[in-house]
Amino acid sequence: YVPPKVWKHKPGPGVWGKLNKPTAGPRSEKKLPRGKHAIQLYSLATPNGIKAGIFLEELYEAYGVEYDAWLIHIAKGDQFTSGFVKVNPNSKIPALLV
Repeated sequence: YVPPKVWKHKPGPGVWGKLNKPTAGPRSEKKLPRGKHAIQLYSLATPNGIKAGIFLEELYEAYGVEYDAWLIHIAKGDQFTSGFVKVNPNSKIPALLV
């Protein structure tokens, strides 16, 4: 094997192979929705996304802290939009905006 002088990214097969790229930053322009409460949760029903939702529900039950939750479709690449990257530059869910 002789490594190339300039590495070029070759997308993998399937939905996830096309989404994963070795680049950082937003890939498209799109504002995130914003609700009326001070805390905004941007997530999906993944294990970590569920944990964030449970945490916020417990805050609501104990202290009345209200929040707005928004769905981020990771299979559609919503985590790579300009609005989401401003909230979380790593493009990972869940993301909280306070």
